[in-house]
Amino acid sequence: MDALHSHGLDLELAPRRLSGPLIPGRHPRKWIGVVILLPALGLITIFVVAPALATIWFAAGARPGITAGCGLLVLATIPLAVARQVIDHFGWPAPAFHLCAVLWALGAGAVGLGMIGRGLTPDGLRAYLLTIGWVGYAAVLVLFALGLAWITRRFRWTWRPLILPFGISAFTSGIALRLLFDRVTGDRELGGVVVYRIAFGVMLLLAFAWTWMGLLTGLFRAALRAIDADPVRAGALYDNTEPHFAIRLLRLVQPVWLIAFLVVGVAAARVFDAILAAVLRSMQYQIDSATVYWWRTSTACGPWCGEAAAYALPLAVVLGLAALWAQAGIRGHRMSWSAVIARQPETGRERTSLGQAVVVVLFTGLSLVPIGMLVWQALGSSGRAVHDELRTIGQDGALRRALATSAGVALLATLIVLLVAVPVAHRLAAVRAGAGARIVVPCLVILTVLPAQMYLGPLHDVINAWGFAGTRVPLIFTHAAAGLPIAILILRGALLAPAYTPAADALYGLAPPRVVAGRVLRAVRPALGAVAVLEFIQVWNDFFIGLLISGAGASPWSLLLWGDTRQFEQNSAQLAAGALVSAIVPVTLLLLFWRRWLVPGLTGGAVR
Repeated sequence: MDALHSHGLDLELAPRRLSGPLIPGRHPRKWIGVVILLPALGLITIFVVAPALATIWFAAGARPGITAGCGLLVLATIPLAVARQVIDHFGWPAPAFHLCAVLWALGAGAVGLGMIGRGLTPDGLRAYLLTIGWVGYAAVLVLFALGLAWITRRFRWTWRPLILPFGISAFTSGIALRLLFDRVTGDRELGGVVVYRIAFGVMLLLAFAWTWMGLLTGLFRAALRAIDADPVRAGALYDNTEPHFAIRLLRLVQPVWLIAFLVVGVAAARVFDAILAAVLRSMQYQIDSATVYWWRTSTACGPWCGEAAAYALPLAVVLGLAALWAQAGIRGHRMSWSAVIARQPETGRERTSLGQAVVVVLFTGLSLVPIGMLVWQALGSSGRAVHDELRTIGQDGALRRALATSAGVALLATLIVLLVAVPVAHRLAAVRAGAGARIVVPCLVILTVLPAQMYLGPLHDVINAWGFAGTRVPLIFTHAAAGLPIAILILRGALLAPAYTPAADALYGLAPPRVVAGRVLRAVRPALGAVAVLEFIQVWNDFFIGLLISGAGASPWSLLLWGDTRQFEQNSAQLAAGALVSAIVPVTLLLLFWRRWLVPGLTGGAVR
């Protein structure tokens, strides 16, 4: 027999000595790899990229100075990025080149910021300055969470009360802190407008910290436990011969705090829900953020608004550049920080002091106070029996319909994300060293942190023009497109395998599609669960996208409660009841799957 044919492979005996270069073949099903990428590409292009490009076009026509300033900010970072690549590959660059790169970045950045500042109105500039303050506060919060994680790393029970607020939406957080604020102040006058402005500002800061502190502390605790389980990293951390313990700790948890700051910093720059839920309508013009100011501008100027588009552009540029810089730092970190090895024998460092126990009890107790306030306001403030209050809440037809709408939208959006993201993540993991991955991954990082106002304006106008307003279909696909980039990055991180290893051969090698799918699903199971839970919670708790995209026929629960905030004092019991009922589903998911899926899936899914 001269030839053997099996599964599309042809084997023939060579009648003479082989010579010459090898001619590479093609994957027998290469077209399948292209086809499975089309759904993700189509969703992201239609619902995110195309509207964002339209926003840039409208901004350039309305405010060319702001657009040019944003372009200068982008150009200012190119020499720094080149210098960083030279440092990573060849060591420290020439001093003259490094100095020129820094001077160019400072000069072009200063000119760009000056052009942006001159193009903004005084109120718009004030909103941006407040947003910068929010981002600085997020950085402080990350460092504080690292310290809290260090203190609580030996207390196994603390994660439950600390993680509860992360499952509660920012809108509900604003309602809870506003109820607590009213309870503490009562009917007393606090003073003038400035005092109320400061009081509401502090309340918003506390609401933001309450929402994110548990997630940050949990991720840092996982990283610290991984360090303690690794003798090499534990020795480097506890080496008393080297000074500056805090610097050693930051260096060892570098990927974690970079990811944490990126996530929380973006959330701080986008802060919107809590302001509209907690702050008096008359005070929102003085205590706002760039997102709130953009929303008022776009509402006032109508469809295809160039002013609103120009105002959204600087925030998108700054967040995108910051994300790329953080992603480069994570990618350059070669040490695996997420793999936990067998537990080491106790060394005496496991002991906890009375002061640590007091701090743990204090913070866990404080994390439960707003939840207790919601329960009391919903069930005990009227003086009626608890079962009567529960019956009244259960008979609220509008709330039931809104919760059902949120559940349907969240389930369908999550299903779309899971089905579409896995093939793309597998393909990107297989070509981790290729030029395509080096381009696609930074683009996904930029899309992950892209402010929603960059694409919601044109998208809202198109949906209204085509008659889809008030339906759930555009809301579902918008949520799916917005959640796809981060889902792909997390799943890609979980599917990365060292080159030329059996794991890489099993995940990326030639095999029937059914076999490959089984291997991928087994490898990506924790990350897949983490993506599913996070996407469902994010869509369930959403307020901003629902406000811009959906109408009266497809209103999620947060829009229903937002209507009741117009008379906050009179509707406080109804607000608390709706917020409490809406928090049951995401909090339950968080408690059930935090240690099983979320922590393993997120800590193993760093952008590399």
